[in-house]
Amino acid sequence: MGLSVKRLGPDDAKAYRGLRLEALADTPVAFGESVEEARDRPVADWQALLAGERAFFGVFDADRLVACANYLPQPGEKTRHLGWIFGVYVSPPARGKGTSDLLIGAVLAHARAEGALQVHLGVWTENRPALRLYERFGFSTYGTQPRALLVDGRFIDEHQMVCFLDKEDE
Repeated sequence: MGLSVKRLGPDDAKAYRGLRLEALADTPVAFGESVEEARDRPVADWQALLAGERAFFGVFDADRLVACANYLPQPGEKTRHLGWIFGVYVSPPARGKGTSDLLIGAVLAHARAEGALQVHLGVWTENRPALRLYERFGFSTYGTQPRALLVDGRFIDEHQMVCFLDKEDE
């Protein structure tokens, strides 16, 4: 399997929309948006999203998008050292093949290049594979948001994690 990672742009809107809808249907407890909310959005909205302030990354297996994540730097003089990772998803056939390592590595490299000193994310407390992935990259849990989501009548708690990019060599 020849995996490659790239930053997504407006031309990738159709592929990103398809993977995002798959993610929302496959793992509704991991995302704040529902598949119903996303399904009706016109393609122009997806193109605008990919052209916005967030940096979207995708992993491709040949020409098929199999994983995605996005990075949002914080604006402002006092918060520009912070960034957030959102919307991480790896399609089931691409799991267990190093896809998530490639994806998160690319996002963190981008964050470093943009001058971020720390990167935050939230992850479902029961998602053990994701927790192990983030810990491999130096993330640690600093808190838990109880009832972060309400999905099909079930409350979903979310660990808040941080990776200090300026402390990796210590």
